[in-house]
Amino acid sequence: MKIGIDIGGSHIGIALLDEEGKIVEKQEIDMTQELKKPKILVEYLDKNIEELTKENNVELVGIACPGNPKGKKALNLVNLGIDVLDFTPLAEKYKIPFLVKNDSKAAGLAEMNYGALRGCKDAIFLCIGTGIGSAVFLNGRLLTANKNLGFELGHIIIQKDGLQCNCGKRGCFETYCSIKRFKEKIREILSLEDINSEQLLEKLKENIKNPEIENVINEYIENLIVGLSNLIDIFEPEAICLGGSFVFFKDIFYDKLVTRMNTKKYVFNKDSLPKIVLAELKNDAGMIGSAI
Repeated sequence: MKIGIDIGGSHIGIALLDEEGKIVEKQEIDMTQELKKPKILVEYLDKNIEELTKENNVELVGIACPGNPKGKKALNLVNLGIDVLDFTPLAEKYKIPFLVKNDSKAAGLAEMNYGALRGCKDAIFLCIGTGIGSAVFLNGRLLTANKNLGFELGHIIIQKDGLQCNCGKRGCFETYCSIKRFKEKIREILSLEDINSEQLLEKLKENIKNPEIENVINEYIENLIVGLSNLIDIFEPEAICLGGSFVFFKDIFYDKLVTRMNTKKYVFNKDSLPKIVLAELKNDAGMIGSAI
């Protein structure tokens, strides 16, 4: 058995996985400001790992989290406000292999092996949620660089001198196309409190003819297409898989996005338009992919 852990901007998921990557049991909790303190977060993981290892023969622990993994650490978790997250004490305590992976690359691996990208060789996975994480596959292999993981597609610039990003740059793809940013704009227009995604979706559907809402949706899709068209021209993928919270709002975005992409005016090679698919594994992808 394996333990798969996904530390995200809005939730933490911990799963027990069988040898085929299927989830045997799992638990998820909302990410809180308290849990964003590294010491408290590691203590929370320790408690859960201890319970699972007592009851099961665990041969590996995989941890997927934002940022840049370096050995048993993750660095620069900008959307959590954490500089360094060190899992070394856990690895030393349990004396079983610990894998630390970038959360979006872990989710991409899960979709390639078990989800919407099965059978693809050249593909891109985008986790669109608090930010935009990414994974790029060429000839079936996850692309990474040597010094850092690289392929941080959420931080390509789509607007010169644009909105400030948590990474320190301006105009990043994720500052315009994260679901977090979209939800903030809708709440502002409708004067909503901090309601959950399900309640927000209902409000969106009730106000879908509101011209301001229509403008926000159309602007979001256009910005998304700008980012996607750049990625298509660079990587020539067979498919682009959209995951994260984006999947929850598929009724609002997906058909319009595909229709506009199918005009082919956004790509250089007109015969290279990839399939745009939705992630199948949803919030389970990070947990599953962390242990691959």
